[in-house]
Amino acid sequence: MRRRLLVVLVSVAMLAGCAAVPTKGAIRYGDRQGSAPDLGGVGVEAKPPRPNVDAMAIVSGFLEAMSDSQAYDVARQYMTPQAAGDWKPESQTVVYDQRPESLTRKGDGIQLTARKIATIGERGEWIPAPEKARADFFFKLKKVDNQLRVDSAPPGAYLGSNQVDLKLAPRDLYFFNQSRELLVPDPVYLPQNLPSGQAATQLIQELLKGPTGRLGNGVVSIAPPGTEVQVSVPVDLGVATVALNDTAGSLRDQERRLLAAQIVWTLNQLNLRAKITVGGAPLLPDEPDVLPFANFSQYDPQVPGGSVTRLYGLLKEAPQRIVGLDGASDIAPQPLNAGPLAEHKAQSFAVTLTGDAGAIVTADGDRVLYGPLEPTDKDAKATPIEVDGKTLPPSFDRQDNLWFLDKADSDKPRLRVRDHDGPIRTVQTDFNGDTPVALRMAPDGVRALLVMRQKGTTQNYVQTATIQTETGGKDLVLGAFRPLRLALTNITDAAWNKQGIIVIGSGTSGRQVWLVNTDGSSLQLLPGSTPDFTPVRVASNPNKDTLPVIQDDDGHIHWLSKDLLWVSMDADNNQSVIIPTYPG
Repeated sequence: MRRRLLVVLVSVAMLAGCAAVPTKGAIRYGDRQGSAPDLGGVGVEAKPPRPNVDAMAIVSGFLEAMSDSQAYDVARQYMTPQAAGDWKPESQTVVYDQRPESLTRKGDGIQLTARKIATIGERGEWIPAPEKARADFFFKLKKVDNQLRVDSAPPGAYLGSNQVDLKLAPRDLYFFNQSRELLVPDPVYLPQNLPSGQAATQLIQELLKGPTGRLGNGVVSIAPPGTEVQVSVPVDLGVATVALNDTAGSLRDQERRLLAAQIVWTLNQLNLRAKITVGGAPLLPDEPDVLPFANFSQYDPQVPGGSVTRLYGLLKEAPQRIVGLDGASDIAPQPLNAGPLAEHKAQSFAVTLTGDAGAIVTADGDRVLYGPLEPTDKDAKATPIEVDGKTLPPSFDRQDNLWFLDKADSDKPRLRVRDHDGPIRTVQTDFNGDTPVALRMAPDGVRALLVMRQKGTTQNYVQTATIQTETGGKDLVLGAFRPLRLALTNITDAAWNKQGIIVIGSGTSGRQVWLVNTDGSSLQLLPGSTPDFTPVRVASNPNKDTLPVIQDDDGHIHWLSKDLLWVSMDADNNQSVIIPTYPG
């Protein structure tokens, strides 16, 4: 079967700009270029107020000083003693759309009028603001010793959107999923440009506090309550010495190894190696003093392994494996005829992360079938699960648990999970009247990615949620819903990716392929050449070698090569109408 490659050339300037794709980037909003307007903001050291300046200069200086979390004492010099005592900048940071006209004179003070973009909580969580949220605040001024000072305490610190990358650094705290087999990232924003020892100290202190509200009890921190670092985390020649107090001494050998994995993975973001002690003795006495990062690679949240990069799909309601994306052979679908799933017509298809089994929603929509893709037993049968109403495409996690959501078109959608050993459990879920359109579970089995349709509208939005537990772990609950508040319309799909989340939606122009951080920050067009097709569906997973695959509005598939060029199957071949899926 002949295939030809359709390659869209990208300009030299585009390639230069995308040669190194960051995992975290600037805060972006939905313009076509994906970048925030340059408002002339620069990161400068906070300076105290100059004498005899006017109200506008005082408020501008106050806002600049409070943007530096290491200089709140300097910021308080712009305030009256009463306001300085009332101000609690550590409680939250309000990120606002900073523009030249944001500050205006009003009566006896200065009015800030701006759109609120997000709130960064006390733990550093990025919480996107609703579409019409405001960051407005009136800075009342009063004279102290004949000098103007701010006499009203803002609700936390304020940070202009063009200062975020200069002042804050995106980091991940790492915790374990319930099975303690996989690390789960918990994204936070912490101060930028700290000395390495200070940055390591703050990162480990946040890790030992446990997970943020985004993950809740869906994850496990191995550190016992009361575990602390003794004074600080000094860094010498790239090695961070984490001296834990005696509380961690109660851990058993395997628990010690898991705690070491949390610490090693968390510090690796700072390009630091870790030396960990408990009460002065090595945490892992049988390991090298400086723990090699490679010794903890089995807990990788991105799920390494060649099987997760294999592309599958449905062609004429039949499961297929798509070969040739790596250029080693002709690009073609290969029917999976050996397994029991091939005996049934399917409307959707999912594959385990190991690539040895899969699940389909039957074409008539009344069953989910689970079974091996290529069984050695010729009598192997697919395991049926009865479903009701509209059933979304199912999803697997790394433990081979199968997640599926039926009754999606009713007022009570139902989420269930088939454990890898067979039992089926219902997950308590309340979508408050909104309708689920797509469900993608992360490999950790903790984080869920959902495309939802807002009640009473035709608009879709993207949100994340967490699988948590109640009644001592007996009951599963889908909770901690976090709408990403993206400046997009016409959203049709979303999927996990090594850099965050890929979303199909419209900005200021037609529907495009977007990349956004898992917390909703840094919305930007997916780096690479401009596609010459209209995207509808995306196939992706968090593995670093997985190539994002897009199905267009004609049913044809396109994937983003490692050269950041879009490559397509033969658009003239009527057999190329394929619904793509990756393991997961």
